[in-house]
Amino acid sequence: MLRTGAILNFIIALGHIVCLFFLDAAFQFYGIDGVMNDIAGQYGAYVPYLITVVLVCGFTVFGLYGLSADGVIHRLPLLWFGVFGIASLYLLRAFWGVYTMVSTDTYMLKNISSAVISGLIGLLYLCGGIKKLK
Repeated sequence: MLRTGAILNFIIALGHIVCLFFLDAAFQFYGIDGVMNDIAGQYGAYVPYLITVVLVCGFTVFGLYGLSADGVIHRLPLLWFGVFGIASLYLLRAFWGVYTMVSTDTYMLKNISSAVISGLIGLLYLCGGIKKLK
């Protein structure tokens, strides 16, 4: 379970790297182009790229924690805090996505898939972490 969650995190990180080459189109697709244009205008055109690189690093670290908890790589610091923290973040993202869709009565495929994928990864980390601790 943890290894699958880790692989999914690495795929998401790779997707963000690819998006660096098409950042405006990616922001427009996800409907955050206005916010990112405001950030770029206020703080500099490089900041949206920097944010994306930070996300790549975050997803990579999440993947490494999954591999570490599964015993594939050496034990990382605060391992179980990290695993359950990652699970919590993903599950909160899933619930937030569902709440947003329900409250706006808008059910677009990209929003549904984001909520489902977040929930899946959160459950993989949660269940995998519980299983490893037993």
